[in-house]
Amino acid sequence: MLVSLIIPMLNESEGIRSLWSRLTEVTSQLPSHNFEAVFIDDGSTDQTAEIIQELPATVGLSWKLIQFSRNFGHQAAITAGMVNASGEAMIFLDADLQDPPELIPVFLEKYQEGNDVVYGIRKNRKEPLWLKFCFGTFYRLFNAISERPIPLDAGEFGLVSRRVGKLIAGMPERDRLIRGMRSWVGFKQVGVPYDRPERHAGTTSYSIARRIEGALDGLFGYSKVPIRLAFFLGLLVFVLGGVYLLQSYVMMFITGNKGVIGWRSVITLIFMLGGANLIATSIVGEYVCRIYFQGKSRPLYIVETSSFSPGSQHTSAAS
Repeated sequence: MLVSLIIPMLNESEGIRSLWSRLTEVTSQLPSHNFEAVFIDDGSTDQTAEIIQELPATVGLSWKLIQFSRNFGHQAAITAGMVNASGEAMIFLDADLQDPPELIPVFLEKYQEGNDVVYGIRKNRKEPLWLKFCFGTFYRLFNAISERPIPLDAGEFGLVSRRVGKLIAGMPERDRLIRGMRSWVGFKQVGVPYDRPERHAGTTSYSIARRIEGALDGLFGYSKVPIRLAFFLGLLVFVLGGVYLLQSYVMMFITGNKGVIGWRSVITLIFMLGGANLIATSIVGEYVCRIYFQGKSRPLYIVETSSFSPGSQHTSAAS
């Protein structure tokens, strides 16, 4: 059976050789399978592509290199990997060795038991406490509002069958969250717990701004709840304003004292109504913005060049 290892990369030149060494060691212990490593260079500016092209293929492990014309993002890179993968099973893993290749045999064992999706569950993360908190909050918030929840603390690291991979790759949306799409398609799924180590080398290329953008894509791309919350927020503010107005007239009727117009009350109502309006408008804008970019129908990514290890079977790269 041919297994595709889909590995998105961005400036990972410091760790590629270590990754390849561990992949070679793991795959050599599985002689009943053949492996192809599908590297997707997501616009690297270092020597990532050159080092990959120097990697020695083995009898059971070859490589493909798909180079983007620029950086299109992690989710687009994984999608390109699925499009260009030839294997019966596809395994996603990052190049920084935080996704340990030693779990590949476990994923394949679960796949052969009849599971179409096998995902890794991060028990422990060697990351700052504030980042762990942000990840945990995102997963729980996503599951609270999404029409289809995802397993807690499960990233892209895992295996999908060919039919699941091609289904996900063929979905037309631009705002992609592979772990959400993987959960949405259904089929038989199982989780495998593991300890997530620190990066082997280098520093992460994912800034806080990019993480926030990815979180917003996930929240607004997989749920109608935010826009419904905006409706109920506006309704609540409208009701509170009406109650306050009614209460002021009742008190004026009871006491007979019109009093001085309360500027504090006016300012409070203006801020409440203005804030609710801005919140609702911004939420609607998030959806409209995504519709706008989806309507452009631009390709999710652009492949500049493709290369293959000597002796591997060539398959065309799609954009």
